[in-house]
Amino acid sequence: MDFDAKNGSFSPKQPYFVLASTRYYKAEVMRYGISHFYSFYNEGKLDTTISAVPDGCVDILFCCDNEAPYASVCGTVLKPKLVNFEKNKYYFGVRFLPGHMLKFKNAKMSDLIEQEVSLSELLDDQELFECITSSHDFKYQMQFFMDKYLRNIEMYQTENTFEGMREFLVKKVIESKGQIKVSDLAMASGYSERYVGKMFNDEFGLAPKVFCKLIRFQHLLYNMNEIDKEDNGLNLIELATELGYYDQSHMIKDFNELSNITPTKYLHLLKKTEYKKRIILV
Repeated sequence: MDFDAKNGSFSPKQPYFVLASTRYYKAEVMRYGISHFYSFYNEGKLDTTISAVPDGCVDILFCCDNEAPYASVCGTVLKPKLVNFEKNKYYFGVRFLPGHMLKFKNAKMSDLIEQEVSLSELLDDQELFECITSSHDFKYQMQFFMDKYLRNIEMYQTENTFEGMREFLVKKVIESKGQIKVSDLAMASGYSERYVGKMFNDEFGLAPKVFCKLIRFQHLLYNMNEIDKEDNGLNLIELATELGYYDQSHMIKDFNELSNITPTKYLHLLKKTEYKKRIILV
């Protein structure tokens, strides 16, 4: 499952991470606040820069290297940001669903927006760091992380009055493909627009309009990955209409702003690199 607007769920995408390797392993979870796990070996063969694009999510990324291992907690970016993946290194990562992450004592979701922070600064768990960075076994890394993560959730479990509302709001935004207005969210939730804004800031670290923009972009990205290569022009026009853009030029501008590439060039890149063949579902 990638983008299921009907059921209000989606798997956030970072296409340039996939392009960093000829084999990108992905294991979907879609439970416990986790979207999926992924791993890849950066072969350094891609003739384009590797960027993180906006997705509204938090990643934890481990560089599994004997000599210089590290782990970073990466909040969503709001515009494309260059990522320094070292060549000939193995990476393991976990991507959380919007509004979710490991429970940290000294960090809120808003603290991580456009930030990359060493995991050790937020979480005192040397065992987690050492066991994951010393292994290249994807399934072992996933299981070890899940065991630690579920204990982390239980340890810091407190009553969150926003939790049910958080899932409701995410579902509404995804169902609308990012097009819903704040006033409609307020009406659907039974709260004021101001209170909805507070919930978004507390749970996602973002204003509602910004979060909606990122979800619409992710939906656009998903559709670009699935588009019919034989009829690009027509599909782009239809896609612009479906996602509520004023016209195709508005969609192109938005896509370029959030990905640093035009839709046409992006489609060419997907075809040239055989994007889908690189993804190995586990």
